[in-house]
Amino acid sequence: MFHFLLRLLSYRKFGEKRGLRSALQFVMATASFNFLDYFGFRYLFYTTFGLLLAISTTPPLVVYYPISKWSRKTWVRFVKWRNPSCTIVEETSVRSTLDQGRNQGIYTLLVQGKTIADGVRSHLLELTAKRPHLRSVLKRILGLYAWEQTTEFDVDNHLVTASCSFKGRPITESNLQEFVSDVTEKFLSPNFSPWQVFVVNCYLNGEETKVCIVRAHHLILRHSHLTLADFLPLKHSRENWAYQETDSPLTNLYSKPSAIPRLRQMLTESFSNYWNEFLCNNDPAENPEILKKQIGIFHCLKIAIIVWVSTVKEVTKCYKKIEGFKFTEYFSIFTREASKRNFRAHVVLWAFVSAVNPVEILYSGIHWAWYTCVTLTLKMPILLIRELNALRSSQKHYHPDTLTSMLSCYLPLIFQAIAEVVSITLIVITAPKLILEELFFKPVQTNHQLRPDSLCGRKIVAWSEEVEIETIRKISSITGASEAEILLATTAGSFKEYFKKKELQTPPEILVTAKFVSQKSIFIRNHEAKGVLCIGLPTKTPLFEDDPVETLQVIQENVQLARSKQKATYALSAAESSSGLVSSYTPSIVLKLALLYLTRRYSLSVTHVDGDLPVEGVDAAMYWRPPQGYCSMSVTLHRHGKGVRLGIIGDKHIAPQHSIITKAFPRSVQELAITVGVPRTPSRSRSPSPPSPLGSASPATSPGH
Repeated sequence: MFHFLLRLLSYRKFGEKRGLRSALQFVMATASFNFLDYFGFRYLFYTTFGLLLAISTTPPLVVYYPISKWSRKTWVRFVKWRNPSCTIVEETSVRSTLDQGRNQGIYTLLVQGKTIADGVRSHLLELTAKRPHLRSVLKRILGLYAWEQTTEFDVDNHLVTASCSFKGRPITESNLQEFVSDVTEKFLSPNFSPWQVFVVNCYLNGEETKVCIVRAHHLILRHSHLTLADFLPLKHSRENWAYQETDSPLTNLYSKPSAIPRLRQMLTESFSNYWNEFLCNNDPAENPEILKKQIGIFHCLKIAIIVWVSTVKEVTKCYKKIEGFKFTEYFSIFTREASKRNFRAHVVLWAFVSAVNPVEILYSGIHWAWYTCVTLTLKMPILLIRELNALRSSQKHYHPDTLTSMLSCYLPLIFQAIAEVVSITLIVITAPKLILEELFFKPVQTNHQLRPDSLCGRKIVAWSEEVEIETIRKISSITGASEAEILLATTAGSFKEYFKKKELQTPPEILVTAKFVSQKSIFIRNHEAKGVLCIGLPTKTPLFEDDPVETLQVIQENVQLARSKQKATYALSAAESSSGLVSSYTPSIVLKLALLYLTRRYSLSVTHVDGDLPVEGVDAAMYWRPPQGYCSMSVTLHRHGKGVRLGIIGDKHIAPQHSIITKAFPRSVQELAITVGVPRTPSRSRSPSPPSPLGSASPATSPGH
């Protein structure tokens, strides 16, 4: 009762604003949750909620899913019929669902080096000869994407080589960002395949170098199985990319199941061995001598099982290869497999006659009685002695044909697999409630300050000065926070300065979707599916205002809370990025509405890029993931070599104020370092080492403007 009164008093203002009845309802709801937590019934409640939700939603989904699939397939066939010269993109994805004219999914990579563009034209000619989508036009036909082949493909329409000047001035550190923004803000031509490589010679740090800007639509990368770096003739070997561990809290939310795959592999191998032995002893196709003598009913059943399994394999192959395969052809395949083994009706008939023959029955009875007697008197003692020897031995694998050896191998693995299944089941059961709570019902102030009234669709970019990674590591060793958490905290400080200088009302926090991207996945395509975490970046702290240490502490708490609660959403987003699980099972309209709502709620996307870069000739790199939906800005925290930069890509309507964030990032890192006691490093201008390759925007210039 006392706890209830405290809740009521704390929500007195809420009751005055919305009415006492609403306040009481809210307090009762929260009190009930605390009651369940207090008595340890939380998981019981989550389980009940998940089961009730599953029971209530399963019947509509069972009815709707086949209807939705049939409707989409029918629509795809209709569009194919109307446009026979086009290749329709049948699968859907989150990126495709969010695509719109004013916010396209164009990925961008900037690479700087002296020799990175040598032979780029011949490389692109070779690449486009192998990838037909790079020569096709991507169109939108009746709500679906389609590839249309063009006979007038010219690689020079996609490869642009610029001069060393921009707006009458040489391209240097002072106007490089302005030049790159001028490139990225131009739309890709709808008459060509949606990719472009831009090469420019410029002078950085007084030396002539080359900067390459690669832009490509996400469908180009997905369907052609390419990365942005594949468009450049970079010299690297796959063997140089060793497995790189990362301490980023944006990945590895849960350990991947290890016992289940191992158990599956071992069972598959054992079953394969037993099945091959079974075929060798019972398949007439492998051993024609089998049917030269009379077979019994049990041997007849074994041959029938072999014929049925072979038929299922052939049906599966035909169904995958032949579009429109009808299961009425199943009987013809079954007949063909049976005829291969001379398994006909008279064989089955004679086996049945043999089974009911009294002489055969008497013979079988004597055979089984003799076998049982020999087994009990001679074989059983030998088996028991072998089992006892295996039990006393510490090396069970020295006795491979014993039951003890098999149990010692399989039992621990089975128990571990059961534990993993229980853990996965709990995540699945509690997922609906947690997903709804985290994504939709969590109260938050919408971040309208980061979004213009309307999007023009043109994208501008900016990046910060390079911050030494050694400074971040020193802060990490003092505070105990990971490098990613420190970068998120300094990013929050940069946005805080952005709100102040624009004289906007600073929200309590900025809700972001954060994702980890390995450096390897930018330069070499792999199948490492990473999920997304929803995190709040605090711009106001509860105790001290503008305290970077408290901001870091709140970031750590938010990250740990997200890691503990968002395992289901992380797994779903990872499965969607790798196989399109969510988009294939969710109606397109429902998915689009939900995604548009979420992009309005989480109005900023953050990408953490980490890992070594063993690519010859690359002096600096910057990667941008495009914002989509209602998002107008995307942030990348990109580490390369001994430094890390903050990069921004956003709608042109936010220019030129977006450069405030990139310029504030080094100051935010330095402020946090001074606060925690990290000694200040000398500035780069006083250092004998050369300044950062990509440089930074001059205060007199406005990137993208």
